Order: sequence, then structure tokens, then C-alpha cells
Amino acid sequence: MSEDRLTLGQYFKKERETREITLKEIEQTTKIPAQTLKFLEEDQIDVLPPRAFLRGFLQVISKEFGFDEEELVKHLDETLSSHGKKEEARSRFMKKGKGKSTLLRILFVVILLAILAGAIGFSMRTCQQTYQGFLDTSAFASIENASPDAAADS
Repeated sequence: MSEDRLTLGQYFKKERETREITLKEIEQTTKIPAQTLKFLEEDQIDVLPPRAFLRGFLQVISKEFGFDEEELVKHLDETLSSHGKKEEARSRFMKKGKGKSTLLRILFVVILLAILAGAIGFSMRTCQQTYQGFLDTSAFASIENASPDAAADS
């Protein structure tokens, strides 16, 4: 495998091992967490800090341990650009599914609103019928139906 084909992590690990430097030594000298350095070596781009921080880390490591800063940055750019292409493809795939999911959500809300409107309408009609029945059978009905003379007698 040529140096141009190595990922950032592969190149970094190769250079570190050539110099016989441990991740713990780099952590102690630079204060960059060993876990971050391990993620870097494993090319776990998703869990690494943003590019600006990575570039700063690589500059500090280059100065402290004699790494070739230009090579590190070149590998960083190549690794991030190839990772970006994978992310683009993944996001395009996810967007295809999101259209259907959004349509289903809208359909669900419309159906839910229709059911709610029907329930409210049914409830109002039932209440109106109950109230009308109450008025028909109550004392109000007998008063309304009574003659004015009968009301005056009472």
C-alpha cells in the first residue's frame, strides 16, 4: 500500500509506530485525549471533533514529535473528503425515506383531525338532543303549556 493511499488514521499510526511513540505519550505531551487519538487511528471520523480542531491537533503533534505536518493535513483532507462522499450518499438514501415518512405523518394528522371533528359533532348533537328532551319533560314545559289563568291561580 502506497503512502498516498493510506487514510489519515493509517498514516498517523504508521508514523507513530515508526517513531516508537505511544498514544499515552502523545496524550501527556499534547493534552489530546488518548481516546481521541485512538479514534483518529481507527478513522472513526463520526466521533472525532470538527476539522478545525483535528487540524490543530495534527499541528501540535507535528511540532512536538517531528511528524510531517503537510502530509498529515493532506491525509486529513483526503480522509474527510472520502468520508464526505459516503455521508452524501447516506443522506440521499435517508432523504428518500423521509419523504414517505412525512407524507404518512400528514395523512395521520388529517385522519386524526377528521375523527376528532366527528367526535365533537356527535357529542354536540347528543348534548343538544338531551337538552331538548330535558326541556320537553321538565317543569318548564308544563308552565309553557299552562294557560295564563292557571298560572295566575297558583
